[in-house]
Amino acid sequence: MGTAEGITRGFYEDIKEAAAHIVDVLSGILKVNTIFVATNDGVTNVILEAFNRTEELVVKGSALPFTDSYCSLVLRDTCEHPMTRSMSVTSGLGNRFFVGVPIMRRSGETYGTICLMDDPGYVISETDMKTLKAMAVFLGYVVDLESTLHVQERKLSDSEQMQEQLQAEKERAESEALTKTQMLKLMSHEIRNPLNGILGLTDLMRTPDMPEEQSEYVNMIETSGNILLSLLNNMMNFNINEAGKTVIHDDPFDLVGTIENTVYLYAGIATGKNIELGLNLELNVSQVFVGDEVKIGQLLAHVIQYALDSTREGSVLITAVVNGEELEETGTLLLKVKYTGQMLSDKKTQTFNSQDENLNIQKLIGSNLGLAVSQNLAILMHGRIQVSSVQENETEFNISLPLRRYWELPQLASVQQRLKGKKVLLAKDPDILQGVSSLMRRWEMDVHMTSGLTLAHDWIKEGFMPDVAVVDMGLLEGGAVDFVHELKQRLENLPVIVLVPYGMHIELHETEAFDAVLTKPVRQADLLNALSITLP
Repeated sequence: MGTAEGITRGFYEDIKEAAAHIVDVLSGILKVNTIFVATNDGVTNVILEAFNRTEELVVKGSALPFTDSYCSLVLRDTCEHPMTRSMSVTSGLGNRFFVGVPIMRRSGETYGTICLMDDPGYVISETDMKTLKAMAVFLGYVVDLESTLHVQERKLSDSEQMQEQLQAEKERAESEALTKTQMLKLMSHEIRNPLNGILGLTDLMRTPDMPEEQSEYVNMIETSGNILLSLLNNMMNFNINEAGKTVIHDDPFDLVGTIENTVYLYAGIATGKNIELGLNLELNVSQVFVGDEVKIGQLLAHVIQYALDSTREGSVLITAVVNGEELEETGTLLLKVKYTGQMLSDKKTQTFNSQDENLNIQKLIGSNLGLAVSQNLAILMHGRIQVSSVQENETEFNISLPLRRYWELPQLASVQQRLKGKKVLLAKDPDILQGVSSLMRRWEMDVHMTSGLTLAHDWIKEGFMPDVAVVDMGLLEGGAVDFVHELKQRLENLPVIVLVPYGMHIELHETEAFDAVLTKPVRQADLLNALSITLP
């Protein structure tokens, strides 16, 4: 019967092989003439496997309508039984003994029958009947197993097809992203070249005798060009971040210098808009940190740009501190950018302040492309940017970034030690920028600060002998230059450091009385160097 291979393997390929094996086994046990297994779908009976000992009564593969078959009947004389004597199959086979045992599935559904057929005189024993029923149960299990395997194969096939579809979708998305990136690069390059030409020509167009109206037109062209150039830069940065190609570097860098240089880039813009740009760093210039200097500067620049764009009048103040003990290896940089202006809408603020690690950057673009780039960079550096309303018309960005302390520059630390206890006369107006006074106090210098020149003269008359004077040329009271000359007359060897607001013009002859000139916002290193050089 061809079942030896299946027995040797210990399993069957399908129900047909199992049926062949069952018929083969029963043919050796029972002496009946015909044994066959038939399927039943309620319409047709198909002979799955058949065995005929001497007389061929049933042929494998033949089919009969369900109403013309004996399946599931137990008959001794088919010609005499009222259910079968009128069937066409009976007239063809003649009077026969017939037994049919149903093959039941676990669900209760009938799959088919195992049947025996012989002459009317054949007698089946009780043991043979039990054997026949046991084989029917076994075939029912095989049918269920095959059905389960088919389901699993379909699931596996569906899973493989799904994986193929996902892989195809992934490749398509990557191809589209690459095409988008290349197109964006090409557009950026093609737009940037003529744009730089336009910006260069605006500088050439300016002349000292240019009428005011024409000067305004040139300024509008330049401003519009710079806005477009900034937009192109933001688009490229955002595209690089979204493509996952942004690499965060951990290198030693000067944190104070990075923040100061970034803020200083916007001093001219702030002056042009008559906005006060303040910087107050509670950081030590001698401390070196490990992080990505470029990315931190880029992140801060976008936030400052947004703050300046959102401020019509008032101020923008940048403060910074690193939390954690100085002896600890790691700390958290807390950068704050506070500006006079309204913040984002409630919905955009909620999106921006989301703590979800999988922040939807696409939604964030609606607030501002530069802010989206900054938040993306902050997340890549394991930090976060939050925005909140401080007062009725003040908004504050809070940037937190983890940093690792590297080492302290011994040269700068020794200079700071030498400044301890030195007396300073600081003449400046109270404003949001308390950086100079707080810096010198952090270096443990004895700072006497006033915005009134009369009070400063009174201090000197009363015996106050400063080691150095720091004078702001932007005093509202005016007369800063005359005040410096008077100080030099009273205290001939007194070194004077002058703070000049960005863009303020000083005549050359006025600088002869100054020992050092620093531009506001003042950099820590510049102030430290000026004090180190001018003080004995």
